[in-house]
Amino acid sequence: KPINWTSQDVVSYLRGMLERDARNRGANPVKATSRRNKSRIVKVGHGGTLDPLATGVLVVGVGKGTKQLSTYLSGSKAYRATGILGMETSTLDMDPTANVTKEAPWDHVSVERLEKEALPKFKGKIQQVPPIFSAKRVGGKKMYEAAREGIDIGKIEPKEVEIYQLELVSADLPYFTIDMECGGGTFVRSLIRDVAYDLDTVATTTTLQRTKQGPFLLDDCLPKDDWSADNIYASIDEWNAKFSEEETL
Repeated sequence: KPINWTSQDVVSYLRGMLERDARNRGANPVKATSRRNKSRIVKVGHGGTLDPLATGVLVVGVGKGTKQLSTYLSGSKAYRATGILGMETSTLDMDPTANVTKEAPWDHVSVERLEKEALPKFKGKIQQVPPIFSAKRVGGKKMYEAAREGIDIGKIEPKEVEIYQLELVSADLPYFTIDMECGGGTFVRSLIRDVAYDLDTVATTTTLQRTKQGPFLLDDCLPKDDWSADNIYASIDEWNAKFSEEETL
C-alpha cells in the first residue's frame, strides 16, 4: 500500500481498474442488489486495515477470494516502525492534521536502556490501549470517526495482545527503529507510545511499514507502478496454485 492511501482507497482503485478491464472484455454488470452494488462487476475487499500513513503488505481479495481472506490470513503480522522520542501527537503518528499533545525530555534515554530494559517488557502477552484515532469500533462507531466528530467515547479499555518478536533495528536518538511480529489487534502506534512511557518520556510513530500478513511477505507484493489487471490476475493465479498445492500435502 502506498503512503497517504487508505486501505479503502486501494480497494476502490483496484475495483475500478478491474471493472474497466472486465467491461473491455465484454463482461456484463451484475444485477444491482443495493445502491452500493449498482453496476458492480468485480467484488474486491482487503484483509486488514493499514493506517493511511503506513505502507507495505495489504492483502486484497477479488471475487470469491473476498470470502476466503480470513482463512488465508490466519497467523501473525510483522511491522517495521520508526519512532521519535520527546513528543506525542493526538493520532500517535505524523498525520498533518494531528496536534502535539505532549512533550517531554528524552536525553536521559540511552540506546542500551531502550534495547535491554524497555523493549523486552513488551514481548509476550501484554495489555494495550488502542489509539483514539483507529478503526476499532466502540458502540458501533469507528473510534477515529467519533474522535473527528468530537464525540466523547469515554475511557478506552485495554485489551490483551501478543507480541512474538520485538527487536531494535537501529537508533539515532531521538529516532529509533524496531521490527516486531505480533498477533491480530496489535497497534504499533500504541507500542511506540508505551515503550516511551516505560522510559519516562513520550514518543510518536514517524514511519510504519507492514512487512508480513499471514503467509504474505513484502517481497510478494505488487508495488503501485505494477498495478494492472494482467498483473493482478497473474498474482491471483499464482497464489491460488500455492494454496491448492498446500491443501494437497
